[in-house]
Amino acid sequence: MSTTVRLLRAAVTLAATALAAALLLLGLSAYQHAQSELESLMRVVGRDVLMLERDWSQRGVIVTPDFVDALRAFATELDGFEALALRASGGRSPNRFDYYHASVTPEYFPVRHYPLAKGRLFAPGSCEAVAGYDHADLLGRRIKVRGVEVHVVGVLEPVSRRGGPDRYVDGTVFVPYDLKGPTVPMEVYIKFSSERALEAAWPQIVRWLEAGGYPYVTRPLADLFGVELRRQLREVLGGALLWGLLAALLTAGVNLSAYSLARALEQIRALGIRRAVGATARDLLHETTYSSLAWALAGYTLGVGLGFGLAGWFMRETGLQATPTLSSVVFVGLGIGALAVVSAYPAARWSASQPPAGAVRGIASSLPQRRQALAFVGLVLGLAAYGAQLGITSSAEEHARRVVGDLSSSTAIYSSFLYLRQQSLTDPRGAVPLNYNDYLALRTSELARGIRRSAFVENYRIELTGPEGKVETYLRAYEGPYPVLGGARPFLGRWPLPGEGELALGRRLAERLYGRPKEALSQELSAFGRRWMVVGVFAGAARPAPGNAADDQALLPRADLKRTLPGARAEILVEKKPGASEQVFTEIGQFLTARHLDFGLHPVQPLRRNDLVPELRSVLMRLAAAYRLLAFTILVLAGAGLMAQTLVSVQRRMRELGIRRATGATKTQMFLELLAPLGIGAMLAGLLGALLGLGAAYAVVRLHEATWSLPWAQLLLAPMAAPLLSALAAALPAWQAVSVPPAEAMRSE
Repeated sequence: MSTTVRLLRAAVTLAATALAAALLLLGLSAYQHAQSELESLMRVVGRDVLMLERDWSQRGVIVTPDFVDALRAFATELDGFEALALRASGGRSPNRFDYYHASVTPEYFPVRHYPLAKGRLFAPGSCEAVAGYDHADLLGRRIKVRGVEVHVVGVLEPVSRRGGPDRYVDGTVFVPYDLKGPTVPMEVYIKFSSERALEAAWPQIVRWLEAGGYPYVTRPLADLFGVELRRQLREVLGGALLWGLLAALLTAGVNLSAYSLARALEQIRALGIRRAVGATARDLLHETTYSSLAWALAGYTLGVGLGFGLAGWFMRETGLQATPTLSSVVFVGLGIGALAVVSAYPAARWSASQPPAGAVRGIASSLPQRRQALAFVGLVLGLAAYGAQLGITSSAEEHARRVVGDLSSSTAIYSSFLYLRQQSLTDPRGAVPLNYNDYLALRTSELARGIRRSAFVENYRIELTGPEGKVETYLRAYEGPYPVLGGARPFLGRWPLPGEGELALGRRLAERLYGRPKEALSQELSAFGRRWMVVGVFAGAARPAPGNAADDQALLPRADLKRTLPGARAEILVEKKPGASEQVFTEIGQFLTARHLDFGLHPVQPLRRNDLVPELRSVLMRLAAAYRLLAFTILVLAGAGLMAQTLVSVQRRMRELGIRRATGATKTQMFLELLAPLGIGAMLAGLLGALLGLGAAYAVVRLHEATWSLPWAQLLLAPMAAPLLSALAAALPAWQAVSVPPAEAMRSE
C-alpha cells in the first residue's frame, strides 16, 4: 500500500502542476500575441486621424452640403492639417441584385490607409468605382450600383483583417462621393501631421461644431481599431481562463504543499540521522526545497508540452493566437518555480526544525494538521467550477430567450429581409421578396402535410405618436398564430381581433409612447390614415430579428389592412408537426425559391432559433464548456488527493485502529468513523464551492453584459454531492485499513 500511496501522490502533484503551467502558458501567450497584433495595427492605421460621425440622436437638425465647405475652410487653418476625406451613406438594395457600396472622396483611400492592389483611383464626379479585394474579378467591368452604371477602375489590397471599421471593406464597392450630386457626409476624416497635432486641434473642432449646431460626434479613428481583439482578450482572460488559471494554481499549490508534508513525514527518520551526523537545519531546508523544485520542474515540463498541444484548440475556440513564445515559457517556468518554493517552504521548515534525537526514532515533536484540509481545497475549487458552469449556462439560455423571444426550436422563418448572418456581404444577390400568394400556395401544397401551423406577417416602417412623443418602429400585420410563433407573450390585455381596428404594442414601445405599459390600454393611435385601439401589451424579444415579435414593435391583424400596402417586407413562419423530418424546412425553402426564379436573388433559406441567437450565447456556452472540463479535471485531482491523504492518515493511525478492532469494534463501525469527518468537511467544502462558483458565474456574466439567471435547484446539489464524492474517494483506503487484522495493525509504528 505504501508504494500505491507514493505513486498516487506523485501522479496527482505532477498532473496539477502540469495543468497550472499549461493554462498559465496559454494565457500569457494569448496576451503577448494580442498586444503585438494591436501594436502592429496601430503602426498601420496611425493615431493621426480624427473622425467626425453623424449623431442621429439629435433629431430635427438639418445639415446642408455647405457644411463641407465651411468645415474644410476651418480645418485648413489648424496646425498640422494635412487632408480631409468624406463618406456619405452607403448600403444596398435588399430585394434585388446589388453591390454593397459606399460613396467617398478620393482622399478617403490614403487617409484610411487603403492601398491599391491593381488599377487606379476614380476621378471625382466620374462614373467609376474602386472595388474591395473580394471583388477583384470586377476590375475592368461595368456594373450597376443603386441603378447607376459605373466602371471599376481599381481594386484595393485586403484590409478587412484589421477588423473594427475596416471589417467590411473587402466586400464593398466604392463610388465617387458626388456620383448623384451634392450630398451630406455621414462621416468626415481629418488627417493631421502627428498625434500631437490631432490632440491640439481636437478641442477646437469640437467647439466649432457646437457653435455651428452641427450634429456630429468626434473621436480618434485609432480608438475604433482593435476593439474586437480587446473584447476577445477581456472575455477570455477575464472569463474561463482567468478563473480556471486561479483554480489550477491553487490546486497545484495545494498538491505541492500536501506532497511536501507527506514526504517530510515519511523521511523524518532519515532527516534525523542527517541532523545527527552534522547537517544543519539550513541544509535540510535547502535540500527539501530543492526536492520540491525538482517535482515542480517535472510538472512544468509536462505543462509546456500540454500548452503547445492545446494552442491550436485554444485558437479555434477563442479566436486568439496562443502559440507559446520563448519569453512566455521562461516566465511560466519562473512562476511555477516560485509556486513550488512557496508551497514547499512550510513543510521544509517543519522537517528542519525537528529535534534530531526524536527524529532518529521516527518521532515528530508535532504533526502538521493541514493535510486533510489541503485535500479539501481541491474539492472546493472543483465544485466552484461546477457551480460556475451551471450559472453561465443558465444565463446564456436566459439571455438568448430575452433577446430573441420564445421562438420554438421546431419553427422556421422565411424572410424578405437581407439577413447578413445568413448571406455574405460580398454576395450581391438580394433576398427573395416573399408575398401573400407564396403563403397561400404553401398552405395548399403537398408540404402542408408536415406543417402543424403557419403564419404570415408583413412588416411596415411607421411613425407612432403618443403622449411621450414620436417613435419610429416596425408594425407587423399578421395572419395566423403569429404572436405565438413569433415568441411573444401576453403582458397586459389581449391580442387584437380581426375586423375590429385593434392593435397590440410591445412593452418597451408602450413605455416610450405612454410612460407606463398599462396607460396604453384603450388608447387610440393613428397609422395608415386611420385610428386603432390599443387592446393589449405583449412581452417580446429585446432585439428585433427576422420573424420574432420584439418589445419595440406593434402588431395588428392583416385582415384590417384589406391588402398589401407599399413598402411591405413579408415573412412566413412555419412550425413542423411533431415527428416530422427537419428536411421539411429545406423543402419549403426550395418551394419558395422555385416561385421566384431569378438568378439575382439568393435562394430562400430557413432561419432557425439558433441562427438568430446572439453570438454572446455561443461565447458563454463555450465558457461553460471550459468550466465543465475544468470542474471534471479538478474534481478528479481532488478525489485522487483525498484518496492519497486518507491513505497517509490511516497509516499513521494503524495501531489505534488495531486496538479498536481488538476491543470489539466492527469493521463497519470503524469504516463509518473514518468517513464521518470527511463527510462533514466535504459538506462545508461543497457549500463554500457553490458560493465561489456563484460569484465566478456572476462576474463572468456581468463582464459580458448578459442576462443573469441561476438554476438554484441544481446549484444546491453541490453541498449534497460533495460528501458523496469524498466518500467515494476515501472508501477504498479506509476499507483497506479497517480490513487489516488487529494483531498486524497493532505492530505498526
